[in-house]
Amino acid sequence: MIMEHSLNTSNLGNARELGGFLIGSKKIRHGCLLRTASLSGLTPEDMKVLTDDYKLSCIVDLRMKDERDSQPDPVIHDVKNHFLPVMDLQDYPTLGAEFIRIISDPNADRIKLMNMAYDTGYFNDDFYVKLILSERGKNAFCGFFECLLNLPEDRSILWHCTDGKDRTGLASMLILTALGADRKTVMEDYMLTNLYNKEKLDKARAGLAKMSVSDDFRDVALFGCGAVYEYYMLNALKAMDENYGSPSEYLKEELGVGKSECKELQNKFLE
Repeated sequence: MIMEHSLNTSNLGNARELGGFLIGSKKIRHGCLLRTASLSGLTPEDMKVLTDDYKLSCIVDLRMKDERDSQPDPVIHDVKNHFLPVMDLQDYPTLGAEFIRIISDPNADRIKLMNMAYDTGYFNDDFYVKLILSERGKNAFCGFFECLLNLPEDRSILWHCTDGKDRTGLASMLILTALGADRKTVMEDYMLTNLYNKEKLDKARAGLAKMSVSDDFRDVALFGCGAVYEYYMLNALKAMDENYGSPSEYLKEELGVGKSECKELQNKFLE
């Protein structure tokens, strides 16, 4: 499974595509819907792979401004870059200047960062719910679908955040929903992050084993170090069910992606 969805790049974290997932009697075309972590480590060779092999046309950066300023996306010739922040630090005024300084540092101690977030209540299992229901989040995902709908035929789009799992994972859930995927497929794609991040998660677990921490904080710390948990995404899906009737109705009511738009996306990305 991990090889089927992996991108042919060497220095991109959590780099994979949605191509190959079955949706009814069809499947998503390979090489057109790409999801990754930060692009700051993109090598010239990886850049060539993205432009030549995948015919990359569009990048959607879902990060906060501070993250983008700290590690800007590389400029790639003839590739449009859209900055669509799903969240921003100004939305969380209780976090404080020290948290802002650390989160903008690519070499930050993630366990220390998550300890600060845990103490303020910033991270909990409703984290995705807040992003899905916030005006900033809805505006970002609306822009994401505009990019998908405007993508030229036979070209690819890449969306990313810092770790390529939370904001990127929600965007992936939404496009999979629009393409008609069932929840099993949505969760299968989401949970692949734990396989792609296995090496750094093993390292984080080893570090936490030497510390005296609660089980709850251990989960939060691992989440901050690159893990995902089913119930985070399930809570987001439940929130869309409760507030809109279904994720498909959320797409229609909040993002303007109704039956005709979904059909257009299916014609473009399914085979």
